[in-house]
Amino acid sequence: MFSEGGIVMVAGILLGLAVIGGSVYYVNKMFADNTQEILVRFILLIFTALVALFIVDKVIAWQVRLITDEQNSQLFDLIKTLVLMIFSYYFGTKEGVETNGDKNKK
Repeated sequence: MFSEGGIVMVAGILLGLAVIGGSVYYVNKMFADNTQEILVRFILLIFTALVALFIVDKVIAWQVRLITDEQNSQLFDLIKTLVLMIFSYYFGTKEGVETNGDKNKK
């Protein structure tokens, strides 16, 4: 019914979906209690899905082109930007909590 190449391709697709789904589930579980803001949680989940897609494209589907080279470059730039935004948000809010909003405590 299926050729050997077809079975390998289906297994690769299922493995890729499992990696992306597992990553999103893990990050959602990790930040479920810490993050009350729905927008922050949404950004974290989208970021996780994009990073998982990037990893799946590079590791699992090395011979099959999931995304073009231009899309790969744009996705990498987006991931870099999101990492900077997430870290700046995280450390900005952490600093605000530590000083309790008092600028003289720095």
